[in-house]
Amino acid sequence: MGTVAGTVGLFFLPSAGPAAPPSPPVASAVRQAVTGASDRSAAETPAPHVSVVSPPYCADVRGKTRVTLAAPGFQNVTVHCWKQGPGFGSDSTVATLTLDARGGGSFVFPADAYPHGPVTLTISAAGGTLHDNCYLQLYNRGGVRWREGMPKAPPPAARGLSLVFADDFTGPLSISSTDPKATYYPHKPPDGSQDFSTLPFTGPESAGNPFTQVDSYLRLRASEKAHSAGLISSLKSDGSGVKVALPCYFEARFVAPNAVGTWPAFWLLTVYPPDGPPLGDRTPVDELDIIEAYGGEGPREPNSGDKYQITPHAWNQGDAGKALADADYAALHNPASMHRAGIPSTWYETFHTYGCKITATDTIYYCDDIEMGRHPTLPTSKRFPFFFMINLATGGGWPVDLSRYNGLADMYVDYVRVYGPPTKGTP
Repeated sequence: MGTVAGTVGLFFLPSAGPAAPPSPPVASAVRQAVTGASDRSAAETPAPHVSVVSPPYCADVRGKTRVTLAAPGFQNVTVHCWKQGPGFGSDSTVATLTLDARGGGSFVFPADAYPHGPVTLTISAAGGTLHDNCYLQLYNRGGVRWREGMPKAPPPAARGLSLVFADDFTGPLSISSTDPKATYYPHKPPDGSQDFSTLPFTGPESAGNPFTQVDSYLRLRASEKAHSAGLISSLKSDGSGVKVALPCYFEARFVAPNAVGTWPAFWLLTVYPPDGPPLGDRTPVDELDIIEAYGGEGPREPNSGDKYQITPHAWNQGDAGKALADADYAALHNPASMHRAGIPSTWYETFHTYGCKITATDTIYYCDDIEMGRHPTLPTSKRFPFFFMINLATGGGWPVDLSRYNGLADMYVDYVRVYGPPTKGTP
C-alpha cells in the first residue's frame, strides 16, 4: 500500500518505510488531550493505562462474563459496546465503576444481550487529568445474530452489474502460498517480494498461520508471538484468480482492531499489463485504497477515531500520473469521517461494509452504501482489470506495540463480493 506525505486531520502519513515518523504538529495537542501531560514529562514517566486481567484478550465468551481490570492511577471506568438494533444499532453502556485504591475492579459483561460473533468492549478510564482507552476484543459464542452473512440482494451500487465472485467464508478456507487452485494468495502479488507488514504476512503452511475460519467469518490475526500477520489476494502468483474490468464494484464487510500499529485495509490494484512481463517495481499500476485505517491512541499515534484514509495512486506513471492521483486524492477531502457521513460507529467498534465502484468516468467509494467520496477514474484503471486484497498488517510508518493486548489483534471478515460488466440477462 502507499502512503501520502503530510498531516491530514489527525493522521500523519509517512512518505515511505517502516521507521516511526517524527511527531506531527497535532501530536502535542493529542497527547495532552489523552494524557494531560507534556511530551517531556510523558517521556520521563510512562503514562498509566488500563489492562484486562481476565478474560484473555481475543477470548471466546458466552453468557455473563466477568471482566477484571487493573488500572493503577485511575479512579473511574466506563465500558461501552456496540449493540444490535434498528438502523446502525447503537452504542450502549455496559458498566460504570469506581476502582479501588490500587486501580482494580471488575464488571459483568452480559454477552447474551449483545451481537453474536466479534465484539469490542471500549474500556475508558479517567483519573484527574489522565484518560486512557483499552479495546478488549472478544468473540461472543452466544448472543444475538445480527446482520451476519451475505445479503441476498445486490448492493445499490452494483445494480446493473453481474456478480463475478462472492465468498461468505462458510466453507473451508482456500488460501495457499503454493497451490494455484486455492482461492486466495497470502502475499502481495506477484511473489510477496513487496509485502509491507512489520509482522510478516504468512500462509497456512506456516507455523504462524494467521488465518482461521470462525463460524462464518474469516479471522486474520496479527501475532507478535507467532511473528505473523495476514493478507488475502484474489490474484495469485501465477496471474490467475479473481480480476474484473470496469464497470465493476467491490465490497467487503469486516471489523478491525484499534491496537497500536495495526494497519487494516481493503484495496484494489490493476493487474500487470498482459502484453509484456511484469517490470517489478516499475510496473505501471493503479492502486485504490478503499479503506486504509491506522490503530493506536495517545502520543505520536494516529488517534483516528471514526476516520480512515481513501487513497488513489498511479504508480510508475511519471509526473503526469502522480499529478492525476494527487488531484484525485485532494478531491476526496481525507480523512474520511464516518460520523460526518451519518454513520455513528467506527471501523473498530462494529462491522461495516466498504465498497468501491469504478466506471469509465468516476471512481466512487462507499461505507455501508453511503458515498464517502469520488474522483475521476484514472487512465490505467480504464485499461486493465482490478483484483482485491484484504489485510491486517502492522506498521505503515507507525510504531507497533501489541503488548497491552498480549501481542494479539484480530480482524474478522464477514464476506466479500465482486461485480463486473453486465451480461445477457442482468437485470
